[in-house]
Amino acid sequence: MKDPYGREITNLRVSLTQECNLDCFYCHNEGEEESQYKTRLRSEEVKQLVRTASDLGMNKVKYSGGEPLVHPEIVEIISISSELMDDVSLTTNGVLLSEKAEELSETGLDRVNVSLDVMDPETYEKITGMANVEKVKRGIEKANQVGLHPVKINMLLMKGLNEGSIDQMMGFAADTGSILQVIEMTSSREGISDDFYKRFHVSLDELASKLEKRAVRTETRNMHARKKYFLKSPEVEVELVRTMHNSTFCQNCTRLRVTSKGELKPCLLRTDNHVSTKEILKRNGNVKDKFIKAIEEREPYWCE
Repeated sequence: MKDPYGREITNLRVSLTQECNLDCFYCHNEGEEESQYKTRLRSEEVKQLVRTASDLGMNKVKYSGGEPLVHPEIVEIISISSELMDDVSLTTNGVLLSEKAEELSETGLDRVNVSLDVMDPETYEKITGMANVEKVKRGIEKANQVGLHPVKINMLLMKGLNEGSIDQMMGFAADTGSILQVIEMTSSREGISDDFYKRFHVSLDELASKLEKRAVRTETRNMHARKKYFLKSPEVEVELVRTMHNSTFCQNCTRLRVTSKGELKPCLLRTDNHVSTKEILKRNGNVKDKFIKAIEEREPYWCE
Protein backbone atom coordinates (compact mmCIF):
# COMPACT_ATOMS: atom_id res chain seq x y z
CA MET A 1 0.00 0.00 0.00
CA LYS A 2 1.22 3.52 -0.82
CA ASP A 3 0.75 6.71 1.17
CA PRO A 4 -0.51 9.98 -0.40
CA TYR A 5 3.05 10.84 -1.47
CA GLY A 6 3.55 7.62 -3.42
CA ARG A 7 5.77 5.95 -0.82
CA GLU A 8 5.29 2.18 -0.61
CA ILE A 9 4.88 1.07 3.02
CA THR A 10 6.89 -2.13 3.44
CA ASN A 11 8.21 -1.95 7.01
CA LEU A 12 6.52 -2.11 10.40
CA ARG A 13 8.47 -1.00 13.48
CA VAL A 14 6.92 -2.03 16.79
CA SER A 15 7.85 -0.74 20.23
CA LEU A 16 6.96 -3.76 22.33
CA THR A 17 7.41 -2.22 25.76
CA GLN A 18 8.62 0.88 27.57
CA GLU A 19 10.39 -1.31 30.10
CA CYS A 20 14.19 -1.35 29.97
CA ASN A 21 17.06 -2.76 32.01
CA LEU A 22 19.30 0.27 31.34
CA ASP A 23 18.87 3.97 32.07
CA CYS A 24 20.60 5.75 29.18
CA PHE A 25 20.52 9.49 29.74
CA TYR A 26 19.72 10.25 26.09
CA CYS A 27 16.81 7.81 25.71
CA HIS A 28 13.92 9.22 23.68
CA ASN A 29 11.51 6.26 24.14
CA GLU A 30 11.07 5.80 20.38
CA GLY A 31 9.23 9.10 20.27
CA GLU A 32 6.69 7.99 22.90
CA GLU A 33 5.75 10.16 25.84
CA GLU A 34 7.17 8.44 28.90
CA SER A 35 4.52 7.10 31.24
CA GLN A 36 4.61 6.41 34.96
CA TYR A 37 3.21 2.99 34.07
CA LYS A 38 5.39 1.13 31.60
CA THR A 39 3.16 0.03 28.75
CA ARG A 40 3.54 -3.28 26.91
CA LEU A 41 1.90 -4.98 23.94
CA ARG A 42 0.70 -8.56 24.40
CA SER A 43 1.74 -11.24 21.93
CA GLU A 44 -1.87 -11.61 20.71
CA GLU A 45 -2.00 -7.90 19.98
CA VAL A 46 1.30 -8.04 18.14
CA LYS A 47 0.04 -11.00 16.10
CA GLN A 48 -3.01 -9.02 15.00
CA LEU A 49 -0.90 -5.98 14.10
CA VAL A 50 1.67 -7.97 12.12
CA ARG A 51 -0.99 -10.02 10.32
CA THR A 52 -2.75 -6.82 9.26
CA ALA A 53 0.53 -5.30 8.10
CA SER A 54 1.25 -8.43 6.07
CA ASP A 55 -2.21 -8.32 4.49
CA LEU A 56 -1.48 -4.73 3.39
CA GLY A 57 1.76 -5.74 1.68
CA MET A 58 4.36 -5.10 4.37
CA ASN A 59 7.05 -7.77 4.53
CA LYS A 60 9.48 -6.54 7.20
CA VAL A 61 9.07 -6.00 10.93
CA LYS A 62 11.54 -4.62 13.48
CA TYR A 63 11.00 -4.73 17.23
CA SER A 64 12.29 -2.14 19.65
CA GLY A 65 11.42 -0.79 23.08
CA GLY A 66 12.35 0.19 25.69
CA GLU A 67 14.23 -3.07 25.56
CA PRO A 68 12.44 -5.81 23.56
CA LEU A 69 14.42 -8.65 25.15
CA VAL A 70 12.87 -7.96 28.57
CA HIS A 71 9.42 -8.67 27.09
CA PRO A 72 8.28 -12.02 28.59
CA GLU A 73 6.75 -13.16 25.27
CA ILE A 74 9.60 -12.13 22.96
CA VAL A 75 10.26 -15.68 21.71
CA GLU A 76 6.59 -16.24 20.87
CA ILE A 77 6.42 -12.83 19.15
CA ILE A 78 9.43 -13.63 16.96
CA SER A 79 7.95 -17.03 16.10
CA ILE A 80 4.62 -15.48 15.08
CA SER A 81 6.37 -12.80 13.04
CA SER A 82 8.57 -15.21 11.12
CA GLU A 83 5.45 -16.93 9.77
CA LEU A 84 4.02 -13.65 8.48
CA MET A 85 7.05 -11.59 7.43
CA ASP A 86 10.06 -12.12 5.16
CA ASP A 87 12.43 -10.19 7.43
CA VAL A 88 12.29 -10.08 11.23
CA SER A 89 14.76 -7.98 13.21
CA LEU A 90 15.11 -6.15 16.49
CA THR A 91 17.06 -3.35 18.12
CA THR A 92 18.45 -4.17 21.56
CA ASN A 93 20.85 -2.81 24.15
CA GLY A 94 22.48 -6.25 24.08
CA VAL A 95 22.52 -6.96 27.82
CA LEU A 96 20.39 -10.12 27.47
CA LEU A 97 21.48 -10.99 23.95
CA SER A 98 24.11 -13.63 24.75
CA GLU A 99 21.57 -15.77 26.59
CA LYS A 100 18.71 -15.29 24.10
CA ALA A 101 20.41 -15.04 20.69
CA GLU A 102 20.47 -18.75 19.84
CA GLU A 103 16.82 -19.40 20.70
CA LEU A 104 15.70 -16.27 18.87
CA SER A 105 17.69 -17.24 15.79
CA GLU A 106 16.17 -20.73 15.80
CA THR A 107 12.70 -19.20 16.26
CA GLY A 108 13.00 -16.94 13.21
CA LEU A 109 14.90 -13.76 14.06
CA ASP A 110 16.96 -12.75 11.04
CA ARG A 111 19.19 -9.90 12.22
CA VAL A 112 19.84 -7.53 15.06
CA ASN A 113 21.00 -3.99 15.84
CA VAL A 114 22.85 -3.57 19.14
CA SER A 115 23.30 -0.22 20.87
CA LEU A 116 26.88 0.15 22.11
CA ASP A 117 28.31 3.64 22.30
CA VAL A 118 31.70 2.94 23.85
CA MET A 119 33.97 0.09 24.95
CA ASP A 120 35.34 1.76 28.09
CA PRO A 121 33.47 0.35 31.12
CA GLU A 122 33.51 3.59 33.12
CA THR A 123 32.18 5.71 30.25
CA TYR A 124 29.62 3.03 29.39
CA GLU A 125 28.30 3.19 32.95
CA LYS A 126 28.09 6.98 32.77
CA ILE A 127 25.92 6.69 29.66
CA THR A 128 23.71 3.76 30.63
CA GLY A 129 23.69 3.84 34.43
CA MET A 130 24.78 0.18 34.51
CA ALA A 131 28.09 -1.73 34.40
CA ASN A 132 27.11 -4.15 31.62
CA VAL A 133 29.54 -3.49 28.78
CA GLU A 134 31.11 -6.97 28.91
CA LYS A 135 27.65 -8.57 28.66
CA VAL A 136 26.89 -6.48 25.60
CA LYS A 137 30.17 -7.43 23.95
CA ARG A 138 29.44 -11.12 24.58
CA GLY A 139 25.97 -10.62 23.14
CA ILE A 140 27.37 -9.18 19.92
CA GLU A 141 29.82 -12.04 19.62
CA LYS A 142 27.07 -14.60 20.24
CA ALA A 143 24.70 -12.99 17.73
CA ASN A 144 27.34 -13.30 15.02
CA GLN A 145 28.08 -16.90 15.99
CA VAL A 146 24.45 -18.00 15.66
CA GLY A 147 23.98 -16.31 12.28
CA LEU A 148 22.01 -13.15 13.07
CA HIS A 149 23.56 -11.37 10.11
CA PRO A 150 24.18 -8.61 9.71
CA VAL A 151 24.84 -7.59 13.30
CA LYS A 152 24.91 -3.80 13.35
CA ILE A 153 26.45 -1.90 16.25
CA ASN A 154 24.69 1.42 16.83
CA MET A 155 27.07 4.05 18.23
CA LEU A 156 25.60 7.45 19.09
CA LEU A 157 28.42 9.98 18.86
CA MET A 158 28.57 12.29 21.89
CA LYS A 159 30.91 15.16 22.65
CA GLY A 160 33.12 14.57 25.68
CA LEU A 161 32.16 10.92 25.96
CA ASN A 162 33.04 8.80 22.95
CA GLU A 163 34.17 10.88 19.97
CA GLY A 164 37.71 9.57 20.55
CA SER A 165 36.58 5.93 20.49
CA ILE A 166 35.84 5.48 16.80
CA ASP A 167 38.96 3.45 15.99
CA GLN A 168 38.41 1.16 18.97
CA MET A 169 34.80 0.61 17.97
CA MET A 170 35.78 -0.10 14.37
CA GLY A 171 38.32 -2.64 15.62
CA PHE A 172 35.71 -4.44 17.72
CA ALA A 173 33.25 -4.45 14.82
CA ALA A 174 35.93 -5.90 12.55
CA ASP A 175 36.91 -8.58 15.09
CA THR A 176 33.30 -9.73 15.54
CA GLY A 177 32.23 -9.46 11.89
CA SER A 178 29.77 -6.66 12.65
CA ILE A 179 28.86 -3.42 10.88
CA LEU A 180 29.45 -0.18 12.78
CA GLN A 181 26.73 2.47 12.46
CA VAL A 182 27.82 5.86 13.78
CA ILE A 183 24.79 8.02 14.53
CA GLU A 184 24.70 11.80 14.72
CA MET A 185 22.64 13.17 17.59
CA THR A 186 19.63 15.19 16.57
CA SER A 187 17.74 17.90 18.41
CA SER A 188 14.49 16.97 16.67
CA ARG A 189 13.42 13.91 18.62
CA GLU A 190 11.09 14.10 21.57
CA GLY A 191 12.90 14.54 24.88
CA ILE A 192 16.09 16.05 23.41
CA SER A 193 16.31 19.68 24.51
CA ASP A 194 18.30 22.34 22.68
CA ASP A 195 20.69 22.66 25.63
CA PHE A 196 21.24 18.90 25.69
CA TYR A 197 21.87 18.91 21.94
CA LYS A 198 24.40 21.74 22.16
CA ARG A 199 26.25 20.02 24.98
CA PHE A 200 26.63 16.60 23.36
CA HIS A 201 26.20 17.02 19.60
CA VAL A 202 29.13 16.12 17.34
CA SER A 203 28.94 16.67 13.60
CA LEU A 204 29.82 13.68 11.44
CA ASP A 205 31.52 15.89 8.83
CA GLU A 206 35.06 15.38 10.15
CA LEU A 207 34.59 11.63 10.51
CA ALA A 208 33.13 11.40 7.01
CA SER A 209 36.19 13.16 5.60
CA LYS A 210 38.56 10.77 7.40
CA LEU A 211 36.63 7.69 6.31
CA GLU A 212 36.54 8.93 2.71
CA LYS A 213 40.35 8.93 2.67
CA ARG A 214 40.66 5.49 4.27
CA ALA A 215 37.89 3.66 2.41
CA VAL A 216 38.63 1.29 -0.46
CA ARG A 217 35.00 1.60 -1.55
CA THR A 218 31.94 3.68 -0.69
CA GLU A 219 28.22 3.27 -1.28
CA THR A 220 25.14 5.37 -0.61
CA ARG A 221 22.03 3.59 0.57
CA ASN A 222 18.81 4.60 -1.10
CA MET A 223 17.07 4.62 2.25
CA HIS A 224 17.88 7.86 4.05
CA ALA A 225 20.91 8.56 1.79
CA ARG A 226 23.26 6.95 4.30
CA LYS A 227 26.91 6.77 3.24
CA LYS A 228 28.72 3.45 3.75
CA TYR A 229 32.50 3.17 3.90
CA PHE A 230 34.35 -0.09 3.38
CA LEU A 231 37.78 -0.12 5.02
CA LYS A 232 40.62 -2.58 4.53
CA SER A 233 42.49 -1.95 7.78
CA PRO A 234 40.63 -2.85 9.87
CA GLU A 235 38.40 -4.76 7.47
CA VAL A 236 35.09 -3.28 8.44
CA GLU A 237 31.99 -1.56 7.07
CA VAL A 238 31.10 1.78 8.66
CA GLU A 239 27.77 3.48 8.01
CA LEU A 240 27.06 7.10 8.95
CA VAL A 241 23.53 7.87 10.06
CA ARG A 242 22.42 11.47 9.61
CA THR A 243 18.71 11.03 9.24
CA MET A 244 17.28 14.32 10.41
CA HIS A 245 17.07 17.64 8.54
CA ASN A 246 17.33 15.40 5.50
CA SER A 247 14.59 15.46 2.89
CA THR A 248 15.89 12.18 1.45
CA PHE A 249 15.16 10.56 4.82
CA CYS A 250 11.49 11.37 4.36
CA GLN A 251 11.40 10.83 0.62
CA ASN A 252 12.48 7.20 0.96
CA CYS A 253 10.71 6.36 4.22
CA THR A 254 8.82 3.08 3.95
CA ARG A 255 8.08 2.60 7.65
CA LEU A 256 4.96 2.70 9.80
CA ARG A 257 5.51 2.59 13.57
CA VAL A 258 3.50 1.16 16.45
CA THR A 259 3.91 2.44 20.01
CA SER A 260 3.82 0.23 23.09
CA LYS A 261 0.37 1.71 23.76
CA GLY A 262 -0.94 0.23 20.53
CA GLU A 263 -0.96 3.51 18.62
CA LEU A 264 -0.02 3.61 14.94
CA LYS A 265 2.57 6.35 14.48
CA PRO A 266 2.78 7.67 10.90
CA CYS A 267 5.96 9.72 11.56
CA LEU A 268 8.85 9.29 13.99
CA LEU A 269 9.05 13.03 14.62
CA ARG A 270 5.37 13.73 15.29
CA THR A 271 3.11 12.87 18.22
CA ASP A 272 -0.04 14.71 17.13
CA ASN A 273 -1.38 12.27 14.54
CA HIS A 274 -1.32 8.87 16.24
CA VAL A 275 -4.07 6.39 15.41
CA SER A 276 -5.07 4.18 18.34
CA THR A 277 -5.82 0.48 17.86
CA LYS A 278 -5.84 -0.52 21.54
CA GLU A 279 -9.59 -0.84 22.14
CA ILE A 280 -10.04 -2.84 18.93
CA LEU A 281 -7.12 -5.10 19.82
CA LYS A 282 -8.61 -5.77 23.27
CA ARG A 283 -11.69 -7.30 21.69
CA ASN A 284 -9.66 -9.01 18.95
CA GLY A 285 -11.24 -6.84 16.27
CA ASN A 286 -10.04 -5.93 12.79
CA VAL A 287 -7.57 -3.02 12.73
CA LYS A 288 -7.16 -2.81 8.95
CA ASP A 289 -9.12 0.46 8.72
CA LYS A 290 -6.86 1.96 11.39
CA PHE A 291 -3.77 1.01 9.38
CA ILE A 292 -5.24 2.58 6.26
CA LYS A 293 -6.06 5.77 8.18
CA ALA A 294 -2.50 5.96 9.59
CA ILE A 295 -0.95 5.44 6.17
CA GLU A 296 -3.18 8.13 4.71
CA GLU A 297 -1.95 10.48 7.47
CA ARG A 298 1.70 10.11 6.44
CA GLU A 299 3.43 13.19 5.07
CA PRO A 300 7.14 14.14 4.84
CA TYR A 301 8.44 15.93 7.95
CA TRP A 302 11.39 17.36 6.00
CA CYS A 303 10.90 18.69 2.50
CA GLU A 304 13.23 20.12 -0.13
